[in-house]
Amino acid sequence: MGVVKSTRYHPEVGRRIFIFKQVDGKVRPLWLGSSLGATLVDFHYVDGHVRALQTDNCGNYAVAEYGWKDFGLIFLHFIVENTNKKKAIEQFNNTP
Repeated sequence: MGVVKSTRYHPEVGRRIFIFKQVDGKVRPLWLGSSLGATLVDFHYVDGHVRALQTDNCGNYAVAEYGWKDFGLIFLHFIVENTNKKKAIEQFNNTP
């Protein structure tokens, strides 16, 4: 789930990813919204990974993939980095 809010350890309001799972018919939180490393623009779930469209303060864009490790997301690799918004969105929407 994507939310726009602050968290306990990141008081600035921002776009964040919250991850939940279902256990015995109840929804349980797995991960609640730390930042991924750059400003999150959008994300989706692709082949077991989180694909994130991100930007920095200079207007550069990147698309990165993250996997799950123990208690949170771990950076796997960039699909594209240091590019413009149009090229980043094309890569973000390009699913294998």
